[in-house]
Amino acid sequence: MRQVFAFMAAGLLAGAGAILAGEGGPGHDGWSRGGVLEKYDANKNGQLDPDEKAAFERDREARREEFVKRFDTDGDGKLSDAEKEAARDQMPGMGHGRHGREMHGRMLEKYDTNKNGQLDPEEKEVARRDREARRAEMLKRFDADGDGKLSDAEREAMREEFRKEHGDRKF
Repeated sequence: MRQVFAFMAAGLLAGAGAILAGEGGPGHDGWSRGGVLEKYDANKNGQLDPDEKAAFERDREARREEFVKRFDTDGDGKLSDAEKEAARDQMPGMGHGRHGREMHGRMLEKYDTNKNGQLDPEEKEVARRDREARRAEMLKRFDADGDGKLSDAEREAMREEFRKEHGDRKF
């Protein structure tokens, strides 16, 4: 379970780094690249300058602290495995909860080649390469202007096509 949480945390940090680098995709609660720029890009130059990044980091840390406080039932300042499980159960809209466990199960089924119930570094690397290949495929498919990244309009076109292919699931 600890590896699952670490894997999810690494993904969240990578996503935040991508947003700060200007490569972030759609997120939740206004934390998409556009939402971050709208809130923190004070000089409206389309990127976060050092002071703007610092403001983003302060707010992100405050949100993290609020999150820990919300689920830290024993008050020790960190989340135990049981507290993490309770948090995941209450956040199905954030890719956790039942859907997160389903995703984890699919990841293990596909990438846990030694069947030890966790993704070892080599297995994580294979999953990462597959994810990068899917990302490159999506970029090639939906990057209409050929600039090497998806604009908000291109992301919306991608989500719309996925809805047609997969029903009304959120993308």
